[in-house]
Amino acid sequence: QRKQLFQSAERMLLLSGNITSDSDIIRFLFVFLKFNCIFVKSNTNLTDMRVLSISLIVTILLAISGNITAQNILSNSEIASQWKKKNIVVKNGGQSPNIITLLQAFQSTNPTWVVKEVLKRVPAIKDGNAWESKDDYRVLVDRKNGYVDLSSETDMDQMQACVWRKDNGHKIFAVSLNEQHDPVPNLLCWYDYNPQTQTMKPEKSPLDDFTPDLPSAIVSCNLPRKGTDLEIYEYYTSLPAFKNIYKWNKKEFQIEETQIADFEYKESAASSTSQPISKSGYPWTNYSLLDLTDSGDPILVLCHFIDGDIADMMMIADYKGQHVSLGVNSQEGETIHVYRVPSLKNGDKRVAVVHRDKAGGIWYQIIGGNNVMYVVSDLPNFAHPGGARIVEIAEGFGSSDETKDIIHQLGEEIDYSSMMRLSPLTILEGEEEEP
Repeated sequence: QRKQLFQSAERMLLLSGNITSDSDIIRFLFVFLKFNCIFVKSNTNLTDMRVLSISLIVTILLAISGNITAQNILSNSEIASQWKKKNIVVKNGGQSPNIITLLQAFQSTNPTWVVKEVLKRVPAIKDGNAWESKDDYRVLVDRKNGYVDLSSETDMDQMQACVWRKDNGHKIFAVSLNEQHDPVPNLLCWYDYNPQTQTMKPEKSPLDDFTPDLPSAIVSCNLPRKGTDLEIYEYYTSLPAFKNIYKWNKKEFQIEETQIADFEYKESAASSTSQPISKSGYPWTNYSLLDLTDSGDPILVLCHFIDGDIADMMMIADYKGQHVSLGVNSQEGETIHVYRVPSLKNGDKRVAVVHRDKAGGIWYQIIGGNNVMYVVSDLPNFAHPGGARIVEIAEGFGSSDETKDIIHQLGEEIDYSSMMRLSPLTILEGEEEEP
């Protein structure tokens, strides 16, 4: 029993110096309980145990206290406020430190749970492979390509890190931290590693210079496992994700192109079928985002040019969770006009997108944010009894009489063309939109 007692005490000392998670605390408490049980059952002289007990308790308290202080975990907000102010000395960095050495140095200055979890799993991961957790996340380590990540399909914290070589012998080290429930959900830390001083110096990243189309965008960065292409994503409510590709020219990153995955859309809110936007019959080459109601939720405008002028244009919004066309400005006589209409009772702004189709019918589509509230049609060529009629209406947006009357409440026309900031766009035909 005396031998078991000392073995249990030794085990506690080891555990107390490695407490980094709730599970570690539970293991420590279990061993501590076992120690007490052995102590009670033993016939060990209490006087003989006094020195051991006092020494053990003091050592454990100091170890746990020091460990907690050393493992003070920082949030994205806290790191964002300090990382640019601190150079990081890389212990044993040498001329060409690997990704793990640089990540350990980063963690020593900017401790996070997610990087700690990666470093904890590194020894058990064969290079180029991933470790799968039972808690729905995985850790990937690729030393050869200078890349590591922790990814998950859940909303838990995630990270990426990679390293590039520069022509002057220095290295770029980048760490992307994703913490969805923090005021800074996506953070990119960017360093220049100098092998002469073995120091990482904070630098401005491409994300610092990136300006999304609208301030309401959620912006994130995807670091490459292979190659050097950097991807900056823009996300808006109910629109496809915009992927901005940055190419490395051995001196800096420069924007190459903006891409969106092919997506399904309906030709109108009343359509029963949908088709890929790549099959719309128009060679879309440019895009713009329009926030017509100052809500932060824009509609998508697609265009293509002939001889330097816009030849055709389509507006895309959302109706009941599906992408729908609001109409086309085309060479075939179709037109789109936008008008102000009375705001809702709660003050939310609305606009009317009025589309004249090839047959001469007029479609009034009332938009709030990028959502179609309802559609009213005026089809003189069909001589519909009573003139205007309701085509589609989303739940909770008034009675039929109220919606029909909207065509008599059109206010000032909005010159939306002056609001457009057109940019080149590549639609990845055949590549499905991410959910």
